[in-house]
Amino acid sequence: MQRIGLAGFGFIGKTHLEAYRKIKDAEVTAICTSTAVGLEEVFDGTVLADYDALLEREDIDVIDICVPTFLHEEYVIKAARAKKHIICEKPLALTTEAVERIMEVVREEGVQLFVGHVLRFWPEYRLIKEYAESDKLADVEFIHAQRLGTLPTWSDWFQYPEKSGGALFDLHIHDIDFVYHLLGEVESVYAAGKQNKYGAWNQVMTTLTFKSGAKAFVEASHRMPSSFPFTAAIRVQSQQEVMDYKLIAGENMERISNRQFVYYADNVCTSLQVEEEEAFQTELSYFIDCLENNKENLVIPLDDVLYVIGLMQEIEKSLITGSEIKVL
Repeated sequence: MQRIGLAGFGFIGKTHLEAYRKIKDAEVTAICTSTAVGLEEVFDGTVLADYDALLEREDIDVIDICVPTFLHEEYVIKAARAKKHIICEKPLALTTEAVERIMEVVREEGVQLFVGHVLRFWPEYRLIKEYAESDKLADVEFIHAQRLGTLPTWSDWFQYPEKSGGALFDLHIHDIDFVYHLLGEVESVYAAGKQNKYGAWNQVMTTLTFKSGAKAFVEASHRMPSSFPFTAAIRVQSQQEVMDYKLIAGENMERISNRQFVYYADNVCTSLQVEEEEAFQTELSYFIDCLENNKENLVIPLDDVLYVIGLMQEIEKSLITGSEIKVL
């Protein structure tokens, strides 16, 4: 049994708490949050306001970090120094330098760190990965991906680039991580976008050219009007086959109103039925299983986390310069 200390209780913290309730080898022992209003209605364990006090508890094995991005490095390093295993929401940090500092401390302290790139566990995206590794969608040539929504309303830190990285690091990173997961190393990136009044990139369109020769066109937005539903889509094409997935929901991922998943091959159009599951539960179950059974994390290795943050920085460089950037 892994005993969890949850740091942060915003949208993601609440999502993680609900997921842990369905995981047999995990139990949330304590929650650290500065805003505990309404928490007693959903959690009957210990509630703390001081993060150091959470780290001092001997009845906690894992710290699950769901605080704003700009706090991740401090919180992860403190947890590692306290000899706690760590689960951290994406992005781990906003620079490769910060990721490298984190990884160094994690290695020194001999603890495990897991980073929540949840699309790798999303059932439809897992099936795309499975098909791409088979003859059903071999030798992918093109990907088109979208993730469009309004600026999150549950906190204002998302609009500041130094705190969230804007839609670039908060939203765009989901699909950038997945296309890398699918196609491997990138040769070059070219991006165009818009910034909000604080300088955060809140609309981004990126073209990635992979070393395999494949291309991906990826779009993300935090600047859609409030009437626009959260929309996520991906179309993956090989020479003969196409997989096409689209999801339309409410303000974020709640109240899914439309979901379509179709596979096109040999003049046949097949509607794909994927068993319903909670991706966050699947993700956290995997992390807990790695800890319980001393398994290597093969789905999201830390080297991938570092590489993707490096890609995000190259995309940001392209946005600033208006130039294609070669990825070293």
